[in-house]
Amino acid sequence: MTELHGWLAVRETPADEDALPEGELKMIMNGVRDILAETDCVKLVYANGEPYLNTLFCANHRCESDEIIGIYRRIAALARGSYGMIYLHDDEDSEHHNEFMTYIFKRGECTVCTDEQFSPCIPTIEDGV
Repeated sequence: MTELHGWLAVRETPADEDALPEGELKMIMNGVRDILAETDCVKLVYANGEPYLNTLFCANHRCESDEIIGIYRRIAALARGSYGMIYLHDDEDSEHHNEFMTYIFKRGECTVCTDEQFSPCIPTIEDGV
């Protein structure tokens, strides 16, 4: 089974937005919308006037998880002020089947590490068989 929980605050730049050239903010957000138009997996939502991605995906197999992670990566690289994370547990992952993997997005980059609070899943959050 695959369990993915993700969120991303979509921000065009980590710098002062007023310092960007005229139209660049709009160009970046149009690029974000273009990326999202390619998929049904992830939607842009607004909270308090700010854009966010908020994703929950659970399935028997990983299939769409890689697509979702790829979308988050592309948007974070384009809108470099974006920040957020994805928690992923995939029990079919040969290397990390007993771990929650954390994808951290900030300043246009994505780093991946094992989450120490939930991993190893057995015995941290589940009993073994």
